[in-house]
Amino acid sequence: MGIGITQEQRELAEAMRGWVARVVPPEEVRKLLDSAPRAGARPGYWDALLESGLLAPHLEGGTLLDLAVVVEEAARAALPGGYLPSALASVLLQRAGAGPLGERTGAVALGPGTLTAVAVEGGGHLLDGTAPPVLGAGDADLVLLAAEAAHGTLWFAVDAAALDVRSHESADPTRPTAEVRARGVSVPAGRLLPLDAALVRDAACALFAADACGTAAWALHTAAEYAKVREQFGRPIGQFQGVKHLIADMLVRLEQARALAWDAAQAMDEAPDVRSLAAALAAATALDAAYSCAKDCIQVLGGIGFTWEHDAHIYLRRALVARQLLGSGDGHRVRAVRLAAAGTRRELRLELPAEAETHRARARAAIADARGLDPAAARRVLAPTGYAAPYLPPPYGLGAGPVEQLVVQQELKEAGVKVADLGIATWVVPSLLAYGTDAQRERYLLPTLRGDVTWCQLFSEPGAGSDLASLRTRAERAEDGTWKVNGQKVWTSSAHSADFGILLARTDPAAPKHKGLGYFVVDMKGARGIDVRPLKEITGEALFNEVYFDDVELPADALVGAPDGGWKVARNTLGNERVHMADQMTFDTGLEALIARSADLDGAGRARIGALAAEAHALACIGLRTTLQQVSGLEPGAGASVRKLVQTPHQQRTAELALELLGPAGAVCEGAGARAVHGMLMSRCLTIAGGTTQVQLNVVAERILGLPRD
Repeated sequence: MGIGITQEQRELAEAMRGWVARVVPPEEVRKLLDSAPRAGARPGYWDALLESGLLAPHLEGGTLLDLAVVVEEAARAALPGGYLPSALASVLLQRAGAGPLGERTGAVALGPGTLTAVAVEGGGHLLDGTAPPVLGAGDADLVLLAAEAAHGTLWFAVDAAALDVRSHESADPTRPTAEVRARGVSVPAGRLLPLDAALVRDAACALFAADACGTAAWALHTAAEYAKVREQFGRPIGQFQGVKHLIADMLVRLEQARALAWDAAQAMDEAPDVRSLAAALAAATALDAAYSCAKDCIQVLGGIGFTWEHDAHIYLRRALVARQLLGSGDGHRVRAVRLAAAGTRRELRLELPAEAETHRARARAAIADARGLDPAAARRVLAPTGYAAPYLPPPYGLGAGPVEQLVVQQELKEAGVKVADLGIATWVVPSLLAYGTDAQRERYLLPTLRGDVTWCQLFSEPGAGSDLASLRTRAERAEDGTWKVNGQKVWTSSAHSADFGILLARTDPAAPKHKGLGYFVVDMKGARGIDVRPLKEITGEALFNEVYFDDVELPADALVGAPDGGWKVARNTLGNERVHMADQMTFDTGLEALIARSADLDGAGRARIGALAAEAHALACIGLRTTLQQVSGLEPGAGASVRKLVQTPHQQRTAELALELLGPAGAVCEGAGARAVHGMLMSRCLTIAGGTTQVQLNVVAERILGLPRD
């Protein structure tokens, strides 16, 4: 999947992919590597592209997002020549209210260089000077140029035939830049465009970000496919954890870039400061993602990737040129922080389909009884109605699909009703629903949903954290069907206060380690032989516990599912846990505090905050994209799987920078230092809890990219 997430956008991407494969196969691109650059050479595929209707989808009843979808696919195929600069010129001419490019090719200078404009009688101007390197100007029929005039920068649409154009010996021979010089060129008044530098920059950032996503996507695909078949030391290199993690991280970078490029394309119609914020975040992330993924692709390919014959260097060259023309990521990040510090925010809006209104009145009526109540009381009122957990089937929920769930969320927010969080029980309930008996559901579910009982999770052990299948706590079955449990659990939050726990224990030591496991409900207050000991963490607090089981007897009905089916039940629980833990839609308070301080920092400090802002907004966009796909009944794609891999290190970096900026005051656990030190230390658990980052990278590499298991 790419930038586009709707069925129509996916079909558009497929159409462009198929067209490029037929008309401009890779061997045609490679012919340009050893060709001398020459001006005035329109791409040979141009007429065919015009006939396909893919040249300017934004002008044919589509949107700028549709154009971004096509640009990404063109870049994935390294489509040579001036497609990207023509697309940018077309967008700017449309925004300026000028006529479309039509059959012509276009290019855009991204700054005035030494060009000056002098007004002449009749409203025209004379242009003199040289533009900065212009991508695709050697192919262009029309060049959009900026020039310094008496009252600021002006923009002109100039026929290339009136200019001196010399194609450079470009770092990217497949899409070269050119020197554009004007020697007293007369430009009539009708060619003066009502553009400004910010609009040109933002449009360029949006389309170059889409182009960068295509480059990164090719690099990721190429690296992953090579890692599946290239053998070293008798096995595919994709089995080596270092290679696996590198490629999975490429996917994480690409998904962030796609989410931000998707948002930037849509934000072009927003207020200028909002548009600029979205464009800056997209360019900062996508251009760097293309550059880093292209380099990492060569690293995975090894020696073959360093040869002229392999296509990898073509994509690295493209990424290199884009960053040189638009600027590296830090420049865009600093610009984004400057806008954010001035109060600019990008509000993401979820437009629900018409069917949403069929649920709204009923939801509003049910929620009315919870108005004005504290969160715990609101839960007790709403649980029997199904509105405390609408995604669950009746009688526990509403059996609501994505649209109705979102309506309930909106109405709760509108009514000012907050429902108390269930903690671990959020992950327990779906497992009991899926695998519990009728008696277990009747006993536990409604009391849990009302908030009358609390839960803890007894999974991890000293020797089995992420690798839960290696756990050693044993559950032995007696002749009367009861179970006797012995062993130790660790990192268990709320064990000292929970009413019940969910326990994973080995029921068959002789079975393969994923097979002989059972999943049990433990009465934490009624069962004898349970010893809960506080576990002091690096913060000095004891939020977690060690739990010892010494001949703890569990009744026969404590087992959930089959005696050897605990792994299946546990995976259901863990799957719900990861979705819940990855939930984030907006800047958090820690990042907002950093943005507020940014004016006092140097460029490097502001760039670091900008990187955090880009991650935070990418998380929000990934979340919205995932939700929109669920609403449409489509598969959510890779975004949902990478959110935790983005969110947890993001929270760690936010806490670390907040501490660092305190300077010497952060060396003492007093005042602001105490809060910052605690925040930094506490954040270290985030990339461990719910599956370590390293294990998650393995999961992404194997399940999404198809890399071989160890």
